[in-house]
Amino acid sequence: MRLVGKLAQTGAALWILNVWFYRFNKETGYRGGSATNMKEEFEVYGLSEKTMYAVGATKVSLATAMLAGHAVPKLVRPAS
Repeated sequence: MRLVGKLAQTGAALWILNVWFYRFNKETGYRGGSATNMKEEFEVYGLSEKTMYAVGATKVSLATAMLAGHAVPKLVRPAS
């Protein structure tokens, strides 16, 4: 069961990093409204560019922590 958790943790982190680095300026079927990139998608939802970068920085930081959690388990251990 630990292996499944590690694989899920890695998969989720890589998915987030893929969206924010590789697909940031690409059109996908998952974008809201008629948005063709991340900036337009945030505009569709009425959010500013500043908010987009704040959300992106938070998600990328947490995804990086998820990957680092393999070496430093305290980073990903649930609070007790």
